[in-house]
Amino acid sequence: KQLPPPDSNISECSDLSDTYEEEKPTPTNQETGLDAVDGVQPELQRNDQESELTRMNIMSEYFGNGIKDSLDQLLGPIPVDAKTLFRNKHFLLTCTVPSKGIAATAKQFSSTPFIKQHIRRQIEAGGGKVYQFFEDVPKNKYKQCKLIAPRPSTTAMYVQCLASDIVAVSHEWIIQCCQVLMIVDHKPFVLPAGWSFLENRFIEWSSGRAKERRTSVTPFTSVCINVASLCKDFNDFWSRVCKLAGGTVRLIKTESDITDNLTGYLLTDQAFPEEIKIKAARTGLLVVSTVWVVQCLILGRVCHPNSNEKLTQIYQEEDY
Repeated sequence: KQLPPPDSNISECSDLSDTYEEEKPTPTNQETGLDAVDGVQPELQRNDQESELTRMNIMSEYFGNGIKDSLDQLLGPIPVDAKTLFRNKHFLLTCTVPSKGIAATAKQFSSTPFIKQHIRRQIEAGGGKVYQFFEDVPKNKYKQCKLIAPRPSTTAMYVQCLASDIVAVSHEWIIQCCQVLMIVDHKPFVLPAGWSFLENRFIEWSSGRAKERRTSVTPFTSVCINVASLCKDFNDFWSRVCKLAGGTVRLIKTESDITDNLTGYLLTDQAFPEEIKIKAARTGLLVVSTVWVVQCLILGRVCHPNSNEKLTQIYQEEDY
């Protein structure tokens, strides 16, 4: 049973002088962006070299010596003379290691190998735009953007797209479009928002009243989230995620930042000083982990931290 979230004093967190703004919108590390931050699954095939190695392994596994035509048949053709196929469409790509948790056996997604390099070539040959980092996508392109993935996950890319409602679609959709050289309806290929261990099932991406769907795409509207970490990447990434999902964010740097009139939640990591967490809890802030953020995004509503012990614990791969 879900407990109601605590009352929020929005006026305290609405003061722009208190809110946290990222210093730079660009990635802090040009190799990974912020995809290696604590609380997310690791991103695979981060560059063409890693993607090519994956492709070679797939060729060896499926075809022995490897036949290019057979690989294209498996992964879908690179469209020729089809520069308008994905014109004015924007894409992000993500993949990670298969889940080892209960979600791995709950539903079978695509069995077609996911090769970023090949998918990028398909999209670009069709006139589409592929971004390497979430930060690169202009905000006015969010509605035209799709996240291409083999299955739901909790990579940094997937989490950010969930927070900004950039819909995740199976790469099977790209393959079908390239096979018929026309855009087919993407809706049958939309991936779930993710696995809810609170409800022990996948939650649909779209929002609505049906129990299978997310309650809202902006679950943190009117919610104050105080982010506390000694790691700048943690602060940058999770502040962005919470704000994309409608939240108001304040950065907690020292014990003096914890005042009696603060309300809402304290989002922190394992390395943050324990005495500050204790003081925050005494003032009424509910201490939560990144697992809480992800579960709120998946369900589309604010979950009470006491509803499951995992919501206050450090992310574990088996959670998903």
